[in-house]
Amino acid sequence: MLPTDTFFRDVERVMADVNDADTARLQVMVDELERIAKRLPRVADRCYAYQARLFVRLGAYEQAMAAVERALLLMPMDESLLLLRGDIHRQAQQLPQAVEDYSAVVEANPEAVTARMRLAEMHQAGGEYAAALHEITEALKHEPRSLRLIYRRALILLDLRRAGEATADLRTVARLCPDDALRRKAEQRLRELGIG
Repeated sequence: MLPTDTFFRDVERVMADVNDADTARLQVMVDELERIAKRLPRVADRCYAYQARLFVRLGAYEQAMAAVERALLLMPMDESLLLLRGDIHRQAQQLPQAVEDYSAVVEANPEAVTARMRLAEMHQAGGEYAAALHEITEALKHEPRSLRLIYRRALILLDLRRAGEATADLRTVARLCPDDALRRKAEQRLRELGIG
């Protein structure tokens, strides 16, 4: 195993456990990623992608965008980088740019479930429920057993005032979901609909 692989695993672990008090620790990691990128160009794209994610955690969206752009220069059509850039745009409230990035991923790979899920969320948030349902339906063609997608479809169906179909999806999630938090959300929605 390469030392960089160990470092990248450490970055993942820190990002999973980060809190507001870890700002200095995150900055140290950003700086170390810069040094690794310069010393080992073969992993520079990964370094810049991690930097971008760390900058997002720090709320430094301009720096996050600069880092992801550096990664995209090295790997121009990398789906995960385009998704990351879309996520950065979304968190920075640059919603049209986020939709553009997610759409580019779907255009290049119609089976990109994560991009379709994010597009559905964006459309739903914008009140474009038919477009949101289309994206979720397409995503479900590729992952028909995804309970997260089924739950999202239920929420969209509720927005479209199609309670019967939404109830069926919510029951499926409440009955089958191993994720306690998601199952409880589905159960709560069912209670709100008067179905217990």
